[in-house]
Amino acid sequence: MKLETIALRNFKCFQELKLELHPHFNVLLGVNGTGKTSILEALRVAIGSLYLGLDKYKNRIEVPGIVNDDVRLDHLEQQFPAEVYARGTMESLRDHFGPNAMAWKRSVETRGGRTRYGEATQILDYARALQRSVRAGKGENLPLLAYFSTDRYKKERHERKVLKSGTRLRGYYNALDQRTNIKFFLDLYMTETLDQLQTGEKSPVLEAVNTAVRQCVQCKSVTYFVKQQEICLEYENGERMPFHLLSDGVRSTLAMVMEIAYRAYLLNPHLGADAPLKTSGVVLIDELDLHLHPEWQRHVANDLRRAFPNLQFVVTTHAPLIISSLSDCRIFSIADNKVYDFPLQTGRDANYILQQMDVPAMDEAYEAKFVKYMHMIEQGNGRTDDAQKLRKELNDLMGENHAELKRADMLLSFY
Repeated sequence: MKLETIALRNFKCFQELKLELHPHFNVLLGVNGTGKTSILEALRVAIGSLYLGLDKYKNRIEVPGIVNDDVRLDHLEQQFPAEVYARGTMESLRDHFGPNAMAWKRSVETRGGRTRYGEATQILDYARALQRSVRAGKGENLPLLAYFSTDRYKKERHERKVLKSGTRLRGYYNALDQRTNIKFFLDLYMTETLDQLQTGEKSPVLEAVNTAVRQCVQCKSVTYFVKQQEICLEYENGERMPFHLLSDGVRSTLAMVMEIAYRAYLLNPHLGADAPLKTSGVVLIDELDLHLHPEWQRHVANDLRRAFPNLQFVVTTHAPLIISSLSDCRIFSIADNKVYDFPLQTGRDANYILQQMDVPAMDEAYEAKFVKYMHMIEQGNGRTDDAQKLRKELNDLMGENHAELKRADMLLSFY
């Protein structure tokens, strides 16, 4: 499953909006409140339409719809219809002769009305065909769907009697919920480890998860230690770090990668350890840079692409280092309730990217001082006592290794 187009009407802050998506990686930029998360919510409604034709599991697989708060307000009045339109491609099924490319629309027509699916018959029929193939055990590939909100792993679902084995549709349990359940996946890891010890057979799901984790977290493996009854990260130098002691950034990234890999395997166990590599689908991530150190920001996007090459990612971020690391992708800037193409910034300096995002490269408190210092250098006065005094003030404010001061030093060498 890949989305090609998403179009909104009267959804959240958008009167009209249309995005042509990249098949692999898409980035949404914009200051807080411009609607980046709103677009992810609309995409959640779009991809969640696949659930229309699948068996429902109460509180686990539920079709996301357009809710009252999603309807755009104008002069304090709700505007209808509120619509989410999508066009995309699906994997061909042996017993399904419908089009590989399809379009569908979900809408709410009146206040208090339910989300309609009369114009979503193509994806509904496709989902029903998928469900029949699952019941018949035909081994058709199921697309992976996942949504990670900014509150991921904070709004924990505390479920009881979560099944450790059963239907392939477990891979969809809570996949589009704002709350996640990392305990469910950690328990699965423990169960698989114990089963591997009991049977003496290598677990393909543990292999799948570890392969993905190694791509994204730069460690040797994730291991469940039976005596300690705890999951730990193992590093090449032999160091072990329990899951609960990891930093927020590492724990969040590790949990997300483990969850995606697990879902890929649960949905497509016939693919074995290659499930993360061969499963297609759509993953939505709000604030990819959440809690991440700049060094991790430089490679997290490309790590995800290597670990899950057939997935389509749509992410939001404020981090210029993530943007500078990307090449084959689309970047969108959201402003004034409209969307604009943002040029690729591969390899660019973070300050340059901030300027392209209309964000000052430095704080206003010392920008004027820096501009004055640069002007003195350009006038040939960069080595005067006044210039040296100003430079000392800038060193104290910005740090003498600041990139802009290094640039000033290069300019000074010519005068």
